Amino acid sequence: MNTPALREPVSPEHPIAYFSAEFGYDPKLPIYAGGLGILAGDIMKQAGEENSPLVGIGLLYRGNGMKQGLDEAGKQVDLDWDFDPVAVGLEHVYLDNLPLFVSVHVGESLIWLRVWKKTFASNVTLYLLDSETEQNTLSERSSTHLLYSGSVEYMFKQAMLLGIGGVKVLAALGIYPSLYHLNEGRPAFIHWQLVRQFMEYHGLSYDAAVKLAREKTVYTNHTLVGAANLSLSSATMCHYANYYAGKMRVSCDQLLSLGRENGPDDFNITRFALNVSNRSNGVSKLHSDLSAQQWPEYHWCNVTNGVHMGSWQSAVVKEQREDRAALWNAHQDEKRHLSDYVKTATGYTINPDWLFLTWSRRLAGYKRLDSLFTDIERFAKILKRVDRPVQLLVAGKAHQGDEGGKQHLQEVIGYFGKELAGNALFIPNYNIAVAQQLTRGSDVWLNTPEIGREACGTSGMKALSNGVLQCTVADGWAAEVEWKDVGWTLDSTDISNSVYTTLETSIVPLYYERENGIPTRWVEMMQRSIELSQRFSAQQMLQNYRQELYQIEKE
Repeated sequence: MNTPALREPVSPEHPIAYFSAEFGYDPKLPIYAGGLGILAGDIMKQAGEENSPLVGIGLLYRGNGMKQGLDEAGKQVDLDWDFDPVAVGLEHVYLDNLPLFVSVHVGESLIWLRVWKKTFASNVTLYLLDSETEQNTLSERSSTHLLYSGSVEYMFKQAMLLGIGGVKVLAALGIYPSLYHLNEGRPAFIHWQLVRQFMEYHGLSYDAAVKLAREKTVYTNHTLVGAANLSLSSATMCHYANYYAGKMRVSCDQLLSLGRENGPDDFNITRFALNVSNRSNGVSKLHSDLSAQQWPEYHWCNVTNGVHMGSWQSAVVKEQREDRAALWNAHQDEKRHLSDYVKTATGYTINPDWLFLTWSRRLAGYKRLDSLFTDIERFAKILKRVDRPVQLLVAGKAHQGDEGGKQHLQEVIGYFGKELAGNALFIPNYNIAVAQQLTRGSDVWLNTPEIGREACGTSGMKALSNGVLQCTVADGWAAEVEWKDVGWTLDSTDISNSVYTTLETSIVPLYYERENGIPTRWVEMMQRSIELSQRFSAQQMLQNYRQELYQIEKE
């Protein structure tokens, strides 16, 4: 029988274990909420393409409130998204011809988790933990139903199931990873289970086991936004930690000390993740620098995010990228595909001959969708000019608990039915399928976040790979690019005026400047964009992870 590896080289027997609260790899599976999940899905797909030893661990959410609808007033309604795990390609995990279950102590409850898997390659498998099983009471079955919703305490309980349950699943399967990668802070409870394993299997003291577990753990921070850095009172945490403290023969206070933030009564998941990891990274150069400023006592490196080209780049656009006329024709085909998709999704017809201007991402206040509408009369004139019409497309979904985001969306949709009618559409139920259409068929990709708050922003990378020109604030990955002759940089301190002026003086005139029916200068920018996108591929990202975060030799 295998035992926990003290520190083995990465191999099929000792893979990288990649823990994430969400994985977005299939539009039919509602287990992701935004860019973090899409990134995790792209990592799994890229690792599968390379058959690089990697095992993913996540939760199988049951789609509660995961489908976006709109009521008559234009407000987001969270609808349930029912699905059959088997029908969407998941398989039960068996051990000795019996379904695999693991149990996790959560306070006074023992919650059972059944295990599903998705195989990407012989050395790459994703395991998903599911509390919807008969061993649990009805209330316990709901433990993995909601994604980023419910109380903070509910989300902490999910984090325990993910981290502790995930390590138990791997041990049950005889998989003892070389390294554990925490994608965001929620999986950090792997630490408790790893310490227990090292104490039990190797006879280590608590302090020695903590040191070893830290040496085998790395952490990726995805946001400096406070809402994502969950905190819970130490008194409440002790209710959940007492069982584990007893098993490790330490006090609850000692066990929780690694997550202390803002005094003795605050347990913070990000602080915990930082303290149980030996190395951390941000997801763009700017974000890594800001992370190091906020948490200077830790060892930071940078790995800028990338996207799985096979999922996001149009094969035809890639094939025709060298020939201007062929590339423009391929792009027009993508616009027609998008037009057909919009017609099916909304019932409205859009004209693929118009300039398509798109704002598409998770709805959150700091991303500033509302900045497009501060001077609605001026914006309407830009969109509605008869000789140079512009079609605005907006897609995005607020987290279930984000009432502010829902309110912003309702206000925006109000403009679409009045001042901007005929030139602006909202595409509902933002998901991978919608994003694929928009990142291939748009002409311009708008990105308007507050500087320092968009850690990376991978939607723009996807659009870039298809020659969709960027009009962006220099935040996240966009701060790493010199945009002259490739796209346009917006002034974050005067965002609304900057958007309007850039559209009026640069973007719209250039799009409608034609030579023999082709906007030659525009297409040249498209070609440069496609070339630039190779810097931001998932292949490059994985290579950087191996070198910078994992610190293993380049394969």
